Amino acid sequence: MSYAVPFEGDCPVLDYPDANEGGSSRSVERRAMPRFTLLIRTAKVMGATGEFLCIVRNVSPLGVRIKTFAPLPPEAEIDLELANGERHHIIKVWEDGDLVGFRFSAPVDIERLVSEAPSQLRKRDVRLNCLMPALLTAHAGECDAKFHDISQHGARIECGLHLAVGERVHIESDVLPPIDATVRWRRAPFYGVIFEQVFRFDELARLCGVAASTRSAKPDRHRAPMAGTFCC
Repeated sequence: MSYAVPFEGDCPVLDYPDANEGGSSRSVERRAMPRFTLLIRTAKVMGATGEFLCIVRNVSPLGVRIKTFAPLPPEAEIDLELANGERHHIIKVWEDGDLVGFRFSAPVDIERLVSEAPSQLRKRDVRLNCLMPALLTAHAGECDAKFHDISQHGARIECGLHLAVGERVHIESDVLPPIDATVRWRRAPFYGVIFEQVFRFDELARLCGVAASTRSAKPDRHRAPMAGTFCC
């Protein structure tokens, strides 16, 4: 759950120490702007080399501060997507450990961003797009499978077996611990599964983030990564 309360410090994106700022008029203007803090808002950041789960900690009309769980894409300009699907283009300003400050590339409606339920956008689990190989075991046997997206509660997988809605399956991969799940929907060869044991947000963020970071550090020379996806 997230909520907004007054934030007495400098605007989130600007509060990284700056010895040269002093008492300038620019500094005064920054402190005069409306400020909010946004606690525990799940989101993801997306760059050309991958998608990464994060937590939005503070937001102001100028920018946003997020908590990360793995090294982010190296590019300075990326997209921030909230759980309701709302997306904002952001530019990195500073980084200090697992906290990163960004400024918005365009003006934002701060009340809309802070709101839990903006207009026609619906809130749901943050999903990471991915291409992650796995081994699936079902009633009919086992076969190679592939994750296409994943959240704390479930995933969309591709599988050559014919699976029934309501069928229990077992999934193993090199990235995630063994998963027991139930088929929720099917559009063969694609299936939606619900996990029997829910991932903690930080656990899933670290598992997928480390895998994505490792791959992006060793790019495939024969295949450029697709924007908005990561490959575990």
